Amino acid sequence: MTSKLRVLHVIGGGEFGGAEQHILNLLTSFSKKQVEAAVVCFYDALFARKLREAGIKVTTLHTYGRFDFRILQGLKQEIIAMNPDIVHTHGVKANFLGRLATRSLDCTTFTTVHSNLKYDYVSPLASFGATLMEKQTRRWTDHFITVSKALQTVLIEDGIPQEKTSVIFNGMDITPFRIENKAEVRATLREEWEIPADAFVFGNVGRIVQIKGLPYLLEAFAQVLASTQNHSNLYLAIIGDGVDRPALEDQARQLGIAERVRFVGFRTDVPRCLQALDMYVHAALYEGLGYTIAEGMAASLPVIATDVGGVGEFVISEETGLLVPPAQAGVLAQAMLRLWQDHELQLRLVNNSTEMIDREFTIEQMAEQTIHLYKQKRKP
Repeated sequence: MTSKLRVLHVIGGGEFGGAEQHILNLLTSFSKKQVEAAVVCFYDALFARKLREAGIKVTTLHTYGRFDFRILQGLKQEIIAMNPDIVHTHGVKANFLGRLATRSLDCTTFTTVHSNLKYDYVSPLASFGATLMEKQTRRWTDHFITVSKALQTVLIEDGIPQEKTSVIFNGMDITPFRIENKAEVRATLREEWEIPADAFVFGNVGRIVQIKGLPYLLEAFAQVLASTQNHSNLYLAIIGDGVDRPALEDQARQLGIAERVRFVGFRTDVPRCLQALDMYVHAALYEGLGYTIAEGMAASLPVIATDVGGVGEFVISEETGLLVPPAQAGVLAQAMLRLWQDHELQLRLVNNSTEMIDREFTIEQMAEQTIHLYKQKRKP
């Protein structure tokens, strides 16, 4: 057996979210002397393009239809061709197909759990099907990595032995968030978004879907505007896109706050966009970890977040951010008002959170821990 690890990651890749960013960060940080890494995606989309730009070998199985089970044979052929030591899957479809494809092959299988399956699907039928696919094949995964202790607990409660699980926080490249010409970038974005240069801007980044709790954020923002007489300088920027965007835009109009809300849409320059904000507000109903919250911290923004999933593992209330219960717009509004009005609290939270991000969310730490697990668990 050679000392160089051969690692193949498998993921749907139809969108570019936290799991995709996680893989991109991880693979670009691996030493090429230690690891030969490649990726198989089921879609030839933005994620595949970003992998190619980063010089990472990627194969897309996009020629197969969504429900074409020949994709299983295609995946198996790719695995046989690479002959990896490790096959590492992400997401229900990739987990299911990856486990089936490797059953008769001599490789070690990993799965990273980025979210709680219970909250991933709105449709009961889709949720049932995904849960069945996942739980019936978990026994074929050799080791699970979760991005938070909360998700590790979910797995253990589902019957996965604790010794088959490890927690590794998502790491991030801090550099893009520490922009030297911040004032210039901030002014340019605010002009683009038609927000006054002297406005105070609350913001959120992520998919516009039910689990992100954005209707509660809009309700809270409406209450903030209503509770202060001098609110002409307050704005809310929602950075991202998703199936619930039309409904959210309708809600903003119905609340009478549409002129103060900016729907920025999907952006590939999130670190840059964060420079236009003054506070990051996260209203999700559940998060495996809350990667975009960590990005807000990396951009030196004071943070308010809902106390769900793994969020409380790094958003320490009154220390690195403010925590509020989910689905309670009134409580969220009070926290937004309090933090907006208290500049000393803003500075204290930012100082503590940036120090914590620099210490605990480095890509190097994530890569080192992952490679250690690969070497520890791979078959001789």
